[in-house]
Amino acid sequence: VTNQVFRYAKKAGASYINKPKMRHYVHCYALHCLDEEVSNELRRGFKERGENVGAWRQACYKPLVAIAARQGWDIDAIFNAHPRLSIWYVPTKLRQLCHAERNGAAASSSVSVGTTHLPF
Repeated sequence: VTNQVFRYAKKAGASYINKPKMRHYVHCYALHCLDEEVSNELRRGFKERGENVGAWRQACYKPLVAIAARQGWDIDAIFNAHPRLSIWYVPTKLRQLCHAERNGAAASSSVSVGTTHLPF
């Protein structure tokens, strides 16, 4: 979370922001900015089942990874292109999940179909 975020928040009228806590929810906010309908549906589902906020927070990663997959895995470009997300850092965990998913997708698409002839 950059200081630019806090200058913006102060200008917008926020009196206090818990910076360490906010870092944990940047990806949830990103999901809400990029796909408000999915974000609201996800939150509503967790609330109706009585699950805790931590479970919902973890669940917010998966739709963002799917969005990144549709956009060529460039999560930084997605954040930079959105006016409300461009002032935020891309969370490290989100970047790692996108990287792992991209590598997993590449590995599964390169597996040959049919019989495999072993060289020994």
